[in-house]
Amino acid sequence: MKEERKSATAIGAASFSACAPAVEAHRPAIATELVRQHIDRATALLKKHDAGGLLFFRDTNIIAFCGVPLAPSDRLVCGLLNRDGRVAFVVPAFEAAMANELPPTGQLVPWEEHEDPYATVAKAARLLGLDAGTVLLDGHTWIDVQARLAAALPRLTLRPDPGVIEAVRIIKSPEEVDAIRSACRDTGRIYPLVGERLRPGLAEWELSQDVLHRLRRDGLSPFGDLIQGGDSAAIPHGIAGSRLFQEGDAVIVDFVCAHDGYLGDMTRTFAIGRPSEEIRQAYAVVREAHRMAIDAVRPGVTCESVDHVARTTIQRAGLGKYFVHRLGHGIGLDVHEPPYLVRGNSQLLAPGMCVTIEPGVYVPGRFGIRIEDTITITQDGCEILSNTVPTDVSPTFT
Repeated sequence: MKEERKSATAIGAASFSACAPAVEAHRPAIATELVRQHIDRATALLKKHDAGGLLFFRDTNIIAFCGVPLAPSDRLVCGLLNRDGRVAFVVPAFEAAMANELPPTGQLVPWEEHEDPYATVAKAARLLGLDAGTVLLDGHTWIDVQARLAAALPRLTLRPDPGVIEAVRIIKSPEEVDAIRSACRDTGRIYPLVGERLRPGLAEWELSQDVLHRLRRDGLSPFGDLIQGGDSAAIPHGIAGSRLFQEGDAVIVDFVCAHDGYLGDMTRTFAIGRPSEEIRQAYAVVREAHRMAIDAVRPGVTCESVDHVARTTIQRAGLGKYFVHRLGHGIGLDVHEPPYLVRGNSQLLAPGMCVTIEPGVYVPGRFGIRIEDTITITQDGCEILSNTVPTDVSPTFT
């Protein structure tokens, strides 16, 4: 789940100040070869959709297809791709030095502070031979930006991307899967640290800050500090706050780490001492739903059917009303991206997709439990990428 908090941390475009470069230090540009793979697949799809070009606007789409860790803020930043695989990157001139990760076919098109950046986009389009025809717009392009692009590019037909970007990003190459696996390994390093420090009387925020500091000191890139105990954990994705851990608490620990631009996501639920029988039984139900859902994953099944397997398991135990979110989400350059494992999504799973499996039970005012792993769909099932940490981190649950 985690979308509202983690995506804001991962994307962060709205947080860029007017005078600061729009760079995320924890999100390095991805390998040049991966950018090349994305470009090659996108150009083939442009021909299929009879489009001459594609405009990238969202930060992670810019990273995926341009290799540059920059994003739009109050200053325009965007990338253009034509059917020949050439890229033009529009960037404020004073930030141009940070756009040195462009692919070999890329060209930098800077604009000065006193200039019209949309006229610079028109210049970039001409450099790519996009004087007329159709350009597909990144679905995350802001509405006011779309209007100004249309005014600056009157000879071009601008229409929403029908799914080119998603089609490229949703299926991960073996190299991308390896990067996500490494990110999961880095994420897993939090759990021994939590196990060492977790005790009654410690505040959630103290544990969170201590763990984040120790991971960053070791050169890792963690974010998304979801550490919640007792009744706090009954509100999914609440901020780690001032509540003190107590004997018998179930404690949800949900973290993300970045590795080579890709993300790993994992949740484990700890117990402080021996939890109540009610909590132990709820944990066993969530654990079974997690196992059943992973067993159900294979190519050709729908996203909603995997959600249904986990949800039915929890409903049969009489806890269905406490499973309040979807089963999982895609993951890659974004913490949350397609496909989504949720009722109503008939999209078929396919080899190369990477998703989370994260059933949970949240009893208001009392406790919460969630178990999450990141997996990749294989030719005949799936592989758990976050398997460096045992599912059951507290023996009192088993």
